[in-house]
Amino acid sequence: MTMPIDVKAVRSGLTNDGYIVVRNAVPTTLCQAVLEAIGHELDIWIDKPSSWERVSHEIDQVPLWGHQCQWNIRELSDLHAIWSTVWGTERLWVDRNSCRFTPPWQPGRADALPLHWDVDPRDREQQWYQGLVALTASPAGCGGFRCAPGVMGNRDRWPDDWMTTSYGTEYRPDLVGEDETIEVSLDVGDLLVFDHHLPHGTVRNLGDQPRAVFYLQMFPTGTPEEAVANIADHNAGIAPPWWRWKPGHDRVEPGPPARLSHQGRRLLGMEPW
Repeated sequence: MTMPIDVKAVRSGLTNDGYIVVRNAVPTTLCQAVLEAIGHELDIWIDKPSSWERVSHEIDQVPLWGHQCQWNIRELSDLHAIWSTVWGTERLWVDRNSCRFTPPWQPGRADALPLHWDVDPRDREQQWYQGLVALTASPAGCGGFRCAPGVMGNRDRWPDDWMTTSYGTEYRPDLVGEDETIEVSLDVGDLLVFDHHLPHGTVRNLGDQPRAVFYLQMFPTGTPEEAVANIADHNAGIAPPWWRWKPGHDRVEPGPPARLSHQGRRLLGMEPW
């Protein structure tokens, strides 16, 4: 490990604010490699506005989850050290999630994500931490992450009823004032980790360039049966079953699976910790 980690700051930030930002957690060259892979594999290029129309208008995510360049980031020892600090254990797996690619907003394109929870915050049986790596800079007003820490800390603001959508249940808070939300600006290579109790979303991208992030989260290891399923999906080039509802995520990625290091094999569940 080369990156110093302030354990107290990590735990305090997640407890009090619901999120932390680790600056320069990923080298910019590795972030650029993911953008290039999106271009070569999906023909969506960060510097070619005509290609941005290939991003789904339903949800601004691109179906790339098992590319070698993504595993090169997942396998970074510094990232594992950060997530080990978050969870209090080094015995972790990594989610094989994809990327968000948000072109400048215009009518008909996917709009800003409303504030929401991805799982029921009232469920005492669950504790989850989510994360993303910035592939592009996201200054204020350019499609970046926003959240409402005050709502996280006030259980009376957590609704009892949830919306049902075509892809499952959606958990949204009641009206949240603009003065209650925080927009978190990120630079290339920054890692943002947040507690699942934090209502979060994005702002509309009013800039002239796309905003892109790579979703990356680690979590305590699961069962042998889950490991077998992870390995099978990796070798077959298919997304985890819980992501296949997203547009394009039911495809089979071309080419052989990524070559994993010893660290990558442990993160997939292929080898024990």
